[in-house]
Amino acid sequence: MSFHLLYFTYKHTNKISIKFVLVCFLFLLLPGFYSIVLSQKLLPDTVYIDFKPDSLIRNNSFAIEEVIDRRSEDPRFVSFTTKKRYLLIPVDQEIYTIKPLANEIIGNIPRKCETCNSYKLFIDKFVIEEQKGRIGKSKYLIADIPVYLETDDSLVYQGTLFYNYRYLPMKKKETLKESTENLLSKWHTDFNLNIMTLRIDDEQYLEDNNFLKDKAVKSLYLNSNVTFFSGYKWWGFQGEIYFTRPETNRKNHYQGGIIRYQNYKDYDVFAVGRKAEHFYNRLNKKWVLDIDLNILMGFCRWKDIDDQNPKLYQVFDFELSSIQGLAYIPLNKSCFNARFGIIENLSYIIEDRVRFNIGLVAGIGYKF
Repeated sequence: MSFHLLYFTYKHTNKISIKFVLVCFLFLLLPGFYSIVLSQKLLPDTVYIDFKPDSLIRNNSFAIEEVIDRRSEDPRFVSFTTKKRYLLIPVDQEIYTIKPLANEIIGNIPRKCETCNSYKLFIDKFVIEEQKGRIGKSKYLIADIPVYLETDDSLVYQGTLFYNYRYLPMKKKETLKESTENLLSKWHTDFNLNIMTLRIDDEQYLEDNNFLKDKAVKSLYLNSNVTFFSGYKWWGFQGEIYFTRPETNRKNHYQGGIIRYQNYKDYDVFAVGRKAEHFYNRLNKKWVLDIDLNILMGFCRWKDIDDQNPKLYQVFDFELSSIQGLAYIPLNKSCFNARFGIIENLSYIIEDRVRFNIGLVAGIGYKF
């Protein structure tokens, strides 16, 4: 009796049990597959590069006794990036020099000099970053290198070399390894020239000058601004936050985020914008020509729904905006700032006309 019962159960459940086993097997495979994908994200690829120090400049005007790396990263670390493997799996890539970065920077620079200045350098920040804009992307070397003069067994602070070094590719297509090696090689030539001209007059700030003597200069500034604008049957205001590095060039580029309110005749808009781009052209120590470009997406609140009868998808608003203004921003200081200028704004709602507005702008802010 029991034998026939077991046989009956097996006969009628055989197909179901096989399917059940297959489903269980797939579920068991999923965590393994997930762990493989996750491991590709957590276990980065390591790329080693050859730091090629400058060998063209004949240096007999200074010596660097030692470079001390004070970063918290690996002393060989120079960059971090992410790429897609098989167009799907994100893979982190960390780039290292073969020898410690401090040793690579010294390169062929003399350690001692009886007739010239001898310096001791510290690396507080040194990283290569890729910054993406609306049109393209650029690679930058961001570095803070304090410089001390050695005199009678003591160190005297001279200033800090701040770098926001933009790299322009030497050829159309470069691998990650090639572009990083070329960037470091070109930068090291400028680094040698900067050390040779440390005594540059502060009044020459309008020339590209990476060496800043003021101890009060920060490595990073937080800029917070509120801007008001008004035009024909259109007005609004926006808040904005973005970070800036110490200015070492006439022209600088920054990215931030904004929140904007706009009032039209028939609706209001609450819009947000990511990667709002600022292009600085410094005129002197206090004034900057500031041009910003924004792409925003907003949500509309129609003022008379019964009369205007908007469709559900007409809650979305898309905008292109630009402000050109003269800004009061003292050079490399925490301070209040102000901006005056004009704004152009192009907005579009689906199945509605394209609207172009122009107006006047006034803004205030503080750089922390």
